[in-house]
Amino acid sequence: MPPGAPGRSGGADSALAAQIDLLVRPGRMSLGLNNSAHLPHKEAIPEPGRISKRIITSPAQMRQVTQSASGGSAASLPLLLSVNQEGGRLNALDWPGVTQLPGNLALGAAGEEGLAESAGVAIGEQLRAVGLTWNLAPVCDTASWPAFAAVGTRAFGSDPEQAGLLAAAFVRGLQAAGVAATAKHFPGLGGVGADPHHVAPVVDLLGPGALQPFRAAIDAQVACVMIGSHTVLALDNRPALASPRVLGLLRDELGFDGVAVSENLSIPAVHEPLGGLTRAAVAAVAAGVDIVMLDSEVSQGGNPPTERAAVVRRRAEVVQALTVAVEQGVIDRQRVGEAAARVKVLHHRYGLVPDSARPDWPQANASALRTADRIAARSVTVVRGASLLPLHVPPGKVLALVRVPDAGQRRADSARHTPDYLPALLAAHHRVLQVPVGAPVPAAGPVIVYGYDTRTTTAGLSGAAREAIRLTECGRAVVQVALGDVDDLAGSPAPVLVAAFSPHRPSVAAVVQILLSDGRSHGVLPVCGSPW
Repeated sequence: MPPGAPGRSGGADSALAAQIDLLVRPGRMSLGLNNSAHLPHKEAIPEPGRISKRIITSPAQMRQVTQSASGGSAASLPLLLSVNQEGGRLNALDWPGVTQLPGNLALGAAGEEGLAESAGVAIGEQLRAVGLTWNLAPVCDTASWPAFAAVGTRAFGSDPEQAGLLAAAFVRGLQAAGVAATAKHFPGLGGVGADPHHVAPVVDLLGPGALQPFRAAIDAQVACVMIGSHTVLALDNRPALASPRVLGLLRDELGFDGVAVSENLSIPAVHEPLGGLTRAAVAAVAAGVDIVMLDSEVSQGGNPPTERAAVVRRRAEVVQALTVAVEQGVIDRQRVGEAAARVKVLHHRYGLVPDSARPDWPQANASALRTADRIAARSVTVVRGASLLPLHVPPGKVLALVRVPDAGQRRADSARHTPDYLPALLAAHHRVLQVPVGAPVPAAGPVIVYGYDTRTTTAGLSGAAREAIRLTECGRAVVQVALGDVDDLAGSPAPVLVAAFSPHRPSVAAVVQILLSDGRSHGVLPVCGSPW
């Protein structure tokens, strides 16, 4: 984002101040509506550099804000705002009516590069239509069995070669739509059991083929690479984002010459191993990171005034720490100039000015829905029991449904707030009876047990699998559907197991089609090591 007018900090000259200001995101520009008088005062004032979804509540408002902000950027750099819009599990633009695409693991199940490229185009057109032209996607980590909380359905699969082909296709599509892509989380979270949002993971080795998806994304000219906060002892004894060796691997061996971005340094588990936020920022830039991220630029917002003041203070402290580090020779002045030059290239290539071309939002969103339907139809996977489909439910009979509540507490997960589409979509074909977990099922016939994230740990059975066991022991014919990680199906005795990979409407509609109409699925489970 274009910085505000830089001033002197310490003894630094204005050119250095301007360069350092470019390296710290979010920036300092105010991003909000001009007509927010109807909002409570504490919510009407946006946090600097952030777009609050408590204030901006629709694509139309987002477009209005970014159009206005791009006009204010004419004297400096084109407007460039980042967002997490991965598809599937993590999407910042999650207002009602916004088409959500199935995520990476669904693309892996479909196994078609053309669909992955179409997904990139669709998301890119949605984002550019509302003025967001830097996407912190795709995830290039490989999947594992069991799935770990930080990755799961965000990965394209466990085969590094296929993951690389799909990642490259997604990058091509996204950037063809005029939105910068970001391959993350280098050098790969595959096999990292702990969630970096909550703890600081340390592993001995990279997972097999971990670099391949990143190499493929780089060969596809990905604009940015996000460096993870995990430590890989075979490479260095420091977190990746503060490791010159890891950055050297990225630049020298993989040949990446774009913008290297840090993981979100405001997360305590990310900055505490490096001695706190300011020390982490200095270590990252010294190691070769070009942009230090302190938070998302599209956020929930609604923080009280004291927290907003703390956000401003923390950013100023990071800028000051970087300035002092240059003055004291901890960071070479040339290193800062090199990083700022890369960031400027990113702004000029993908940023917006007032007359920049933007797709029409309704058309972009409708096109995304068509793409989402195609991906869902090709990705939903019958893991077990294909010969038992479609289900036979005689006319007039009731189809029983048991929704198992979510149990996980993943940070990078907006999809858990998705409406429950399955009952209404099934009700278009049959009468349905929704039954609480643990309750007797009075109706005869099959029972559909389903959930999104019903595991509390990577070990042991999911809540949905336990419910399938209970109903099977009661003599019921059970169909279990996993709307999120496939691990929810592990250990289930249900004769029919279905992986949807996404709780969004297109994927759920594809599940209903398979269960009640043709019984055929086209997806192939893209995770090795599973018991099926």
